[in-house]
Amino acid sequence: MKELPPIRRLGQSLGLLGLVAALGAVGFHSLAHARWLDGFYYAVTTLVGFRDANPGGTGLKLFTIFYIIAGLVVVGMAFSNLLALLLEGDLKGYFMERRMQKRLNALQDHIIVCGFGKTGFQAAWELKQVGVPFVVIEKDESKSHNARFQGELFIVGNAMDESILEAAGIRSARGLITTLTTDADNVLVTLTARQMNPGISIVARSTKLGTGNKLKAAGADHIVSPYEIGGRRMASLLLTPDLLNYVDVILDKKQMEMAIEHILVRPESPLVGRSMREMRLRDKTGALIVGINRSMEGLRFNPTGSEIFEAGDVLLAMGSHEALDALVKVSRGV
Repeated sequence: MKELPPIRRLGQSLGLLGLVAALGAVGFHSLAHARWLDGFYYAVTTLVGFRDANPGGTGLKLFTIFYIIAGLVVVGMAFSNLLALLLEGDLKGYFMERRMQKRLNALQDHIIVCGFGKTGFQAAWELKQVGVPFVVIEKDESKSHNARFQGELFIVGNAMDESILEAAGIRSARGLITTLTTDADNVLVTLTARQMNPGISIVARSTKLGTGNKLKAAGADHIVSPYEIGGRRMASLLLTPDLLNYVDVILDKKQMEMAIEHILVRPESPLVGRSMREMRLRDKTGALIVGINRSMEGLRFNPTGSEIFEAGDVLLAMGSHEALDALVKVSRGV
């Protein structure tokens, strides 16, 4: 039988101590004909050794003897468990776990990273760099001690387990990245996540040809093949190096305050039904609308001034972080 951790044993000992004190109050109430408050007072003072040495009749004396013995046994158990808790270092871990759980419960609109291998590490690092809240799920507990991710939220467990995804806040998350070792595991995580949160955006890694279709069928929104991307980049460095360097500058948050953002035009947005020329978003915010993505038409680059915004449009905007924040506020009518 598995031994309980010290924190659980301490809790049980304190509960047992409370039960002994309650029984003592009942005994003194019945045998000493004391009021309930006085009976509880006698129980506590007797337990700590401050009670009158001459408690009364024979029955009350015998009860007091057995009560003191039982109390000493329970107090000894509680002290032993408290000492074990302090020596084993579980007390600090217990409070750290409680703080982490509170942070997990408060998370909203975050991203879940499943797997903390090389790909998952880099994905989590990018999220950390831009300040996006995220949770990492990893089976290997030793990987959670990485110094670069000190203080970040880690859940040790299997990302294919519904209870683990629930603990990571899957229902309130805005996105999930799955980078597990095998494609089969990524398919299962994608399928489980999609069932638990139909509206979540899922990015899945694929290492074998043909797995992309399975991931799409399971519910993945985007498929990433590291080998394919690496090969394309190596060829692009020779074919179009200037264009690639320009894109790298935009995507690298450390080189300049420039970013690319996807902004959803909601049905209640003041943009709906109005043209780009009419809204003059470049003048108002400083952000540049590079393209508009529509569900039925796909991505349209470099829209003209006569383009009419529609509910459900996703704006591909480029600019400084301040300009993009201003564009988000305009799109929401703030």
